[in-house]
Amino acid sequence: MIELFLFINPIGPICYDIEKEILNKLNTSRKKIHLQILPFVNLFSVGVSMDYLSMNKADLVLRNEQTNQIYAASLDYKAAQLQGKKIARDFLLKLQQRIGIEKQEYCDTLVKDLFSETNGDLEMFLEDRTSELVKKNFATDQRVAKDMGITITPSAVVYDFSSEEEYGVLLEGSEELRSLPLVCGTATELDTFMQKAQSLKAPKLSTIHEIDRGLILL
Repeated sequence: MIELFLFINPIGPICYDIEKEILNKLNTSRKKIHLQILPFVNLFSVGVSMDYLSMNKADLVLRNEQTNQIYAASLDYKAAQLQGKKIARDFLLKLQQRIGIEKQEYCDTLVKDLFSETNGDLEMFLEDRTSELVKKNFATDQRVAKDMGITITPSAVVYDFSSEEEYGVLLEGSEELRSLPLVCGTATELDTFMQKAQSLKAPKLSTIHEIDRGLILL
């Protein structure tokens, strides 16, 4: 079994492309792969988002607005997760498509419209998106990211439980993540991937105490 943690910007265009490729590979893979998509917010992800939108990163007002949008979008995604993995991923991709790719403005109306396009319960979603539970779940994701050494988005950590190696493999940035689809490929492709990435070790999964599998395996 493979455990794959993907850390993303919930309104990021680069993350959107990588997620779509991984999800497409998963749909055709016969391997048992658990994919966890976790939102991660820091200065780097905010800066990348501002660059893509041609914003002045020196403008503190704009930077604060963008930070607040990424944080709010993260909470929206965590709220969607409470209704299941399929609905959450559908909503996340729609959010990234409209805001990250099409550069539409993040607002409550857009969020409601996008969630209404999923099979989720809109009324429940609107209640959950500002709940303490959702904020707690988001905070857990940030601690998991810290424990795994995540500093930028997109990043991924891969654990292959079919091997004797207890450590995971950490991939940071879009360039390193180009090889990630190999995880979903043949046994030979997976072995090649793990061998090439031996120097990029992530912590043992058993040492990351912040992981609440009841939350992130949604």
